[in-house]
Amino acid sequence: EIADQYKAIVLRSANSIRKKTIKNSKGHLKVIGRAGSGVDNIDLDAAKDAGIRVVNSPSGNSIAVAEHTFALILALSRNILKA
Repeated sequence: EIADQYKAIVLRSANSIRKKTIKNSKGHLKVIGRAGSGVDNIDLDAAKDAGIRVVNSPSGNSIAVAEHTFALILALSRNILKA
């Protein structure tokens, strides 16, 4: 593994950080960032034991979700799907 070459790792929901990766970081890794809500794909116990801070961004895409919702409402109201 190459985890010992980084001080920070940012991941999305398709990836995971498990105990093996945290051990392979050999103390170099300082923070694991999760783009999105939830940290279920990160081994929190192993990170805590290694002194690694785990952060996430639960409201990072809330504006994009609101914009998409509004666009869908407009599309339905204007019958764009039938066109």
